[in-house]
Amino acid sequence: MAMVWAGSQVTKLVRAGGALALAPIVDRGLSWFTVKFKFESQGKAFMAIVGFCFGLALILFFIVTLLWA
Repeated sequence: MAMVWAGSQVTKLVRAGGALALAPIVDRGLSWFTVKFKFESQGKAFMAIVGFCFGLALILFFIVTLLWA
């Protein structure tokens, strides 16, 4: 367990830097998605993307589970 904690501490700065570097790109993509699909706000567009991702993950989970059975 100590190795997991140490590994997460070592990569913390890299992960934070990556998030800061990708933030403008993600914001630009969210703005494009909001305009393209005529959402009222970026919050609603974000929730649509999150809902789609969760739905896709749920569908894939059930497909894999049913195929494994």
